[in-house]
Amino acid sequence: MKVLKEFHSSLLREKFIIDDPNVSRAKSTPIIAVSNRMVISMQKDQNTPAENFVLRTQNMHSCVQLASKVIQDYNAGGSLRNRAHPYDWKATWQSVISSYERLYNDELWGAVYHRGKVIFEVGKRHPLLDVIEKCDFENNKDYDFAIPLAENAFQQTGKVVKIDYDSNVALNVAFSNNEGRCGVILRGANGTTTFNFRAIPKQGEFVNIPRCLSMASSFLEGIQHAYSIGFIQFKLRAGVFSKGSAEETQIKQGHKRLNRLDVEIANAEDDMQINYRPEKPDFKKILAEAELLASRVIDVPKT
Repeated sequence: MKVLKEFHSSLLREKFIIDDPNVSRAKSTPIIAVSNRMVISMQKDQNTPAENFVLRTQNMHSCVQLASKVIQDYNAGGSLRNRAHPYDWKATWQSVISSYERLYNDELWGAVYHRGKVIFEVGKRHPLLDVIEKCDFENNKDYDFAIPLAENAFQQTGKVVKIDYDSNVALNVAFSNNEGRCGVILRGANGTTTFNFRAIPKQGEFVNIPRCLSMASSFLEGIQHAYSIGFIQFKLRAGVFSKGSAEETQIKQGHKRLNRLDVEIANAEDDMQINYRPEKPDFKKILAEAELLASRVIDVPKT
């Protein structure tokens, strides 16, 4: 069976600030749209047409996990766009969202674009993102020009806007020559750091691209949850939340999710030869650092 052998992409954390240029910010509140964006282009060989999708999600790990699942299904069944039975994007989305996410993330959303059009959507996102993707495709995928084109599109409808754009890379992935390289940019309690891991197969001919992406997603998710749980845990210890509260339950569920992510990473390490540089993140350590930071920045009322 042919599988995807080469794949390159980046996960972008994006912020769009939409202003009326005729009104100063001191007199108006700008509209802010945020998103995580990842482009996936899949082509098993030169005789197979490439399939391109843009994934946008509310959080980082869902975007990468969705990419992992899409590539896995592409490897198993070929083209997603030309199947006897339409590809089930809803089922794919449901399969990558954890029970913890369903319970504690009310703002979760996701969307998949093909040729500038939405082909799957769940949850509520800012409509500007759809305009950006349409402009990007119509401009031959030159993303740098998508924003001025979007401004022009609004102007043609009679609404003049100025769009400021800011982005940073959260993940770089490169798979070729039977190895995978993933660079993860961390935002932790003590600032931003980067770590990389290199994966090569222990057996078999090709590196498992979906497994590596899933592993990267586990790190992104674990770091995010460890950070947020650390803050909630401090509040519980400080008496902001009471014993038996919903927040205490969330902490317990969060620890279970972190343990599960550790297991998933360990299983990937069993299947592939993984080299970290520097050492891999320790979720328990990040949680403790977040709790310490919370003690410094949160003013707990004295009783």
